[in-house]
Amino acid sequence: MNISILSIGDEILSGDTVNTNSAWISQKITRLGFNVVNQVTCQDNKKEIISSIKFLLSFSPDYIIMTGGLGPTQDDITRKVIFDFFNVQEIFDEEYWQELVLKYKMLDKDVLDSNRSQAVIPSIGEVLPNPFGSARGYSFKKNTTKFFILPGVPSEMKGIMNETILLELKNIVIKPLLKKLIRTTGYAESVLAYKIKKITDLDHGCKIGYYPSVYGVDIRISSTSSSLLEKLFIGIQNILGDICFSHTKTPIEHLIVKKLSLMNKTISIAESCTGGLLGHRITNIPMASKVFNGGLITYSNKSKSRLLGIPKDLIDDHGAVSEIVAGKMSEEVRRRFETDYGISITGIAGPGGGTKEKPVGTVFIGISDNNSTKVSRYMFGKDREKNKLKTSQAAFDMLRLSI
Repeated sequence: MNISILSIGDEILSGDTVNTNSAWISQKITRLGFNVVNQVTCQDNKKEIISSIKFLLSFSPDYIIMTGGLGPTQDDITRKVIFDFFNVQEIFDEEYWQELVLKYKMLDKDVLDSNRSQAVIPSIGEVLPNPFGSARGYSFKKNTTKFFILPGVPSEMKGIMNETILLELKNIVIKPLLKKLIRTTGYAESVLAYKIKKITDLDHGCKIGYYPSVYGVDIRISSTSSSLLEKLFIGIQNILGDICFSHTKTPIEHLIVKKLSLMNKTISIAESCTGGLLGHRITNIPMASKVFNGGLITYSNKSKSRLLGIPKDLIDDHGAVSEIVAGKMSEEVRRRFETDYGISITGIAGPGGGTKEKPVGTVFIGISDNNSTKVSRYMFGKDREKNKLKTSQAAFDMLRLSI
């Protein structure tokens, strides 16, 4: 079954407000097995709203979900436009109005005349209760398409969706859409697609999508058949092997901390170009204190020598951004914090500081334990912030593969 989404609001079009509603609604209903065929955003303008509705109706969707413009302010015109479109009369719900008045008094808030619009209901159609606010939603039918009109405030929209609409949609799904997630890092989308091309080119009865981000590429496969989905999932997993680090949305650092905790192992970190980002990501996890002994941000050459004991002539001869210095940093931070693993990062985040031999984006990551030291060189781009994020992700992945 097909669903279209219409978001109404000048603030969304201007970029002042990020349209998280459409993303949230799409995620919820696609998991149930529905297809989102359109997403449209329009102005708080009667002509534009009507035009957008007619456009969506031209695709004959089973449902149209609309959000925005049901509030009490002057620019909230959706209610009146919708009532006119469906040719229904406005009725003032006195009982609901008294509930609102009492609610506002309990919150020690003034009740304004503009708030009376919240108590208006249609002469024909369904009113959808709002568990988290005063602007109730509405439901209408136009030929074979059912409309859900919801407030734009995310918490209120979600409340109505969860307690009313999703329950209704769930009851009519014949074949729910099943999904599997394969999370990877360190490989480009094109490389992953080439690696699994032999299996994805076959008629596997599943839909496959690649979703790249600064942290890696998520591969999502979906099907209404659990057996076909499982067969493709296992096939891809067997090809990619250790390239895959998770089958859930759990960030890689959570998996690292959990694994180290089970192993009763500890880590310490020496960071340069990432400026403490690796330590920040680890300490976002409640159980991090069990495995993370501490770290040093040795951003300058002087701090590398003073705090880690890296010989000055070693830095002078090879450069702070080098394989030998990264290895030494990981060994020294491990020794100083008396941990099982030491991690080091040194690189050129950009946008300046690069050379022909070591351009911007050059990063060395070192990992040492009681038996050995390993250093890997990475080449990222010219964006400073992305380089830091990619470096932290690469360091976690190196540690994951080491343990």
